[in-house]
Formats: sequence, C-alpha cells, structure tokens
Amino acid sequence: MGDDSSTRSWNAIADDWVAHADANDYRNFYLMPRMLAMLGEVRGKNVLDLGCGEGGYARELAKRGATVTGVDGSARLIEVARERSTSDITYVHANANALDTIDASSFDLVVASMSLMDVEDYDGAIREAHRVLRAGGELVMSITHPCYSTPVSHWIRRSDGSLETFAVDRYFDRVAWDSPITDRFQTPVLRRHRPLEDYMAAPLAAGFALRELIEPSVTEEELTKSRRFRKLARIPYFLFLRWKKNLEP
Repeated sequence: MGDDSSTRSWNAIADDWVAHADANDYRNFYLMPRMLAMLGEVRGKNVLDLGCGEGGYARELAKRGATVTGVDGSARLIEVARERSTSDITYVHANANALDTIDASSFDLVVASMSLMDVEDYDGAIREAHRVLRAGGELVMSITHPCYSTPVSHWIRRSDGSLETFAVDRYFDRVAWDSPITDRFQTPVLRRHRPLEDYMAAPLAAGFALRELIEPSVTEEELTKSRRFRKLARIPYFLFLRWKKNLEP
C-alpha cells in the first residue's frame, strides 16, 4: 500500500475529521446533495468511492442501490467507515495512487468527493481511477476551486465587517502547507494547491474526456441552510468535474 505525507497528515486528524464531517454545513447541505444529484441514478452500478473518509458518501450510494467499494489512505478513517456501515459495503485501505488490490475495468463509476486536491500524487490517482473504470465509465469529482484556494487567498472586509472583495495571489505556486481546518482540530492538516491546468492535464493525459464542468453558486433553498453559504453567491469555493473513459477500440 502506498504511503505519503498527505496520508499521514489525514490519519493524524481522523477522529477530529469525523466529528467535523458529521456536523459540517458545506458537506451535508451543499457538497453531498450536489454530488448525489450529479451522479443521478446509481442503482445496479458498481461504484468506487475514492477518498471515502468515514463512509458518508458510500452509505448514501449504497442506500440508492449501488454496489459500493470505499477506499481511503487513512487506516483510522477506514476503521470508522466499517463501524458505521452495513456489511454490503467493501472498504479498502489504500492510497488513491496505489489501488493494487482492485482489478482493472471493474467499476462503472469512480466518485472522488473533495479528496483529490489533497493527494500528493494527483497524476497517479487519476491514472488509477482510469485503470479501474470500465470503458465508458465515469470519474465524477469535486475539489476546492483552485482559482480561489491559494495559501494567501482571503476575504477583505470593510470597516463594519461586511465582505468587500476576495483577494487571490501566488496562484501559480504548487505548494503544500499545514493549516487547521477549524480551531476545533487538535492538529493542522497538510493542504495543497495546484493551478487549474494541473487538474485538467492529468485526466486528459490518462485518456479521459471532459463531459461536464460546474462551478456551483448557491440556491435560495441552500441559503436557508447556513448563513455562510452567502459567500458562494460571490465566488465559487468548489469545482465539480465529470470525466468519461473513452470506449476502447
């Protein structure tokens, strides 16, 4: 099984992450519903949840009739996912770039929700996603929007505390840095930034064709779920991509 700095970092914060994921407004009221809507009907499909964490997406996909395998590099998160899930979900402890125990061409869908921006070897993870998909299968992924997630990006506020504008700099720097997810986390996690061209180049080089790119804003209904969502009407915090593995000749 592969091991890298991101895997070690996320394993160290695993229990704090589980508590965070359970209560997080972005994840539960914005990201997960949008990903499930984007996936559409999954009944009868063989789905790989890449970077499954504590298994929240895997459980939802299984409820909707998919045959689900969850993969994560954190041994602790896989342990929690198994504890929380029914026996019909398979969990594999492996890095995204080293799915050695998974057969080629064995999945209809690979779902990577808010995970691929954190992996150390993004190109390798994309190649593995391509390998395990059947011809015509799809990789559907969400990430933090790289145009607005540089280490120095931040909101500039007016004197009364209201939001004035969003500042971005050092966009072309390919960097990793330690940052706490919230002040409730006991230790920081390793975050990464890559420019958008990196996120696009690797799937294209692997043989994927881009089928959909969404920079989601926010709906009126979503605005009732959390005051923080008002920022999403100003800039896109997230990016959703659908890639298709071309039919083999």
